[in-house]
Amino acid sequence: MTKKSSIARVIGFCGSCIAFYIGAGFATMQEVMQYEASYGSLFMVVILVAAAIYVYTNLSFTSNGSERHIEKGSDIFTLYCGKYIGTFYKYFTSFFCYMCFIVMCGGANSTATQQWGLPNGVGAVVLTVVVVATAVFGLDGIVNALGKIGPVIIVCLLGVSIATAITGLPNFSANLQAVDAGKYDLVQVGGGNPFASGASYGGFVILWFSTFLAEMGAKNDEHEVNKGVLLSTIFIFATAAICCVALISHIDITAYADIPTLMLANTINPAFAQVLSIIIFCGIYTTAVPLLWSGVSAISREGTPRYKLLIVVGGVIGCVVACFLPYKGLVNVLYGLNGYLGFILIAFMIVYDIRRRISRKGQADKVEA
Repeated sequence: MTKKSSIARVIGFCGSCIAFYIGAGFATMQEVMQYEASYGSLFMVVILVAAAIYVYTNLSFTSNGSERHIEKGSDIFTLYCGKYIGTFYKYFTSFFCYMCFIVMCGGANSTATQQWGLPNGVGAVVLTVVVVATAVFGLDGIVNALGKIGPVIIVCLLGVSIATAITGLPNFSANLQAVDAGKYDLVQVGGGNPFASGASYGGFVILWFSTFLAEMGAKNDEHEVNKGVLLSTIFIFATAAICCVALISHIDITAYADIPTLMLANTINPAFAQVLSIIIFCGIYTTAVPLLWSGVSAISREGTPRYKLLIVVGGVIGCVVACFLPYKGLVNVLYGLNGYLGFILIAFMIVYDIRRRISRKGQADKVEA
């Protein structure tokens, strides 16, 4: 493999991780506001905690997936947790990822209805069609598609954030003090504890990435995937930090906005805000694809007629549910439960990784002796 192709693959893996991470919440900056910017001068604490969890868990997923040559990403849970607990995680993660796919359909539907005035259902249908068309080709097709779109989305978000951070910089210091003083009644994850917020934010996506990266590590060069993960960490969390500066600098208009990204974009140019709505839609798409794949691949072998049928059926059902049933309460419960199960999974991962290192050291000592 040439050096050029290796670099291209690393960038592709990086783009896939970025695309998966940036869903509706990040693209609209609602996640950034609630988890990070709401903590004012402590927002970097949240970012560093979340970044540390992101790096450790994702490198563990790819490395162990590669070392054990797992056939399906969901097998990673049995590796960490044993047969019975691992089986529970396997099926819960499959169910949870599918439910999150439904949420993405709802987000796309709301974006199309609120931003472009389209009838109810159009946004969900459009998203479902393109997601199913991508996911039906399996993991390789997903990586190829997301690897190209992810960098575009992050560049657009960076552009908006940098531009509005610069224009709002004169107000940043005063606004930061106002946020710290509690002037704005901001929704704050973690109950006022930035470490808890960072842990929640980092733990939230653990189950999302687990099967995706474990199988990616098993099917590709481990070192290339890990380099892609590390590179994505820089882009994702550096962008989050700049987003925080932009949000706080314009806190008067972003504090209570449903889609803070569009509020910031409107300060640049209203026409640009319309273009950015499309970018947000793409951000929803890039997360919805691997979520649907994760939900189906756990119960069906990729590439088989059964897999393709379940992708189509699952996509249609998710689309219908998103259009007609109020799943908000159920999703809130699932998100909270996912966070707790993510923290428990980290404990299993740490124990397994420590044992693996001890075992390797023991084997190395025997060879030297």
